[in-house]
Amino acid sequence: MSRISEKVAYLDGLMEGLEIEDAKQKKLFNAIIDALDTIAEELSDHDDAIEELNDSIDEIYDDMDDYDEILYGEDDDDEDEDVDDDFFEVVCPSCGETIYFDEDMLDNPDGLICPNCNEPIEINIADKPEE
Repeated sequence: MSRISEKVAYLDGLMEGLEIEDAKQKKLFNAIIDALDTIAEELSDHDDAIEELNDSIDEIYDDMDDYDEILYGEDDDDEDEDVDDDFFEVVCPSCGETIYFDEDMLDNPDGLICPNCNEPIEINIADKPEE
């Protein structure tokens, strides 16, 4: 039972506990509680439909990953782990973004510029990857 349904049930119980004697007021409150209950049911149905759609979308993504692996021989989950050995990983001291440079870029006399924040990046030669 959703929070909304619980609150509607509480209001229904509260109204019964008040023992309203005026028939017109009692009829009005019953109609309001009935409308709130209908809204709560509709919202619950929408939540269920959204959950089903999310599950379907997840299945589609899983199927697409399978097709990518079959067609291209690659798995999206492994892409971050398979960074080519010819690249050098650097964390920009200005923005903290991880950047990959190749050997030619490391030998550039102008230095390295972060593509994220456009700040220069200094690298110790000792940090350079061995061949």
